[in-house]
Order: sequence, then C-alpha cells, then structure tokens
Amino acid sequence: MENCEHFTQHSTLTSEEIDQLLDGVDADFPVLPEMEEAEKPTENDSRGMRKAFLREQIASLGNIELEVRIELGKTTMLLSEVARLRPGSVVILDKHVDELVNILVNGKAIARGKLLVADGCFCVQIAEFL
Repeated sequence: MENCEHFTQHSTLTSEEIDQLLDGVDADFPVLPEMEEAEKPTENDSRGMRKAFLREQIASLGNIELEVRIELGKTTMLLSEVARLRPGSVVILDKHVDELVNILVNGKAIARGKLLVADGCFCVQIAEFL
C-alpha cells in the first residue's frame, strides 16, 4: 500500500494570516499581566499591546496537532443489520458521489470539500468554510 502521508501540507501561519485572525479581536479584550512582557507598541497603545501579545500566542500554537476527519456520509442501521455485515457487504450512505464531504477538526465541522484521488490516495479540496 502506497504511503499517502506526503500529500499532507504542513505550514506555519504567516504574519498576514495572523493579522487577519487578529482583525476580529474585540477591543474590550483585557490587558493581562502576561501582556506586559510582550513587545510593546509605541505610545502604550493598549489595542496594539493586545495584538502583539496575541500574535505571539497564536504563533506559538502552530505546532499543536489536531485530529482532522473527513466524513463521507452517514446512515442509520438496526443492530440486526450491523450484525449481518460481512466482507463484501455494501453500506449505502446519505451522500451522492458528487456532493461535498464534511471536514471535521477535533470533532467539529469547520468546512466542506470535494473528495478527490491523487496518486491512489484520497484527498479533499476545500470548497467552503462553515
């Protein structure tokens, strides 16, 4: 069986991506004592100080591993039906082959994508974020 691991794209967030994440930070976010140690922006700008602190925190989170699952579809079966499953049995799912599949991160659906095959490995092309 071919190893499909090489298709996974790993990268760290760029400064621009971190800035985009921080654009939504609430202005009422409190200045915490730990923030005093972060690189201070000019003229003690508290919003700038919050952003500098959060930028540092987000950058440090980049190496945390998350479980990513692709949900092809679902079905409901009776226990008796499950008990009759054998090699070669076919389980029909609720999705058509052309429908977008769900992308879950740590059990939470975050996006939907198109199921593809590349060099014999399944992959998903992101179509939309939820």
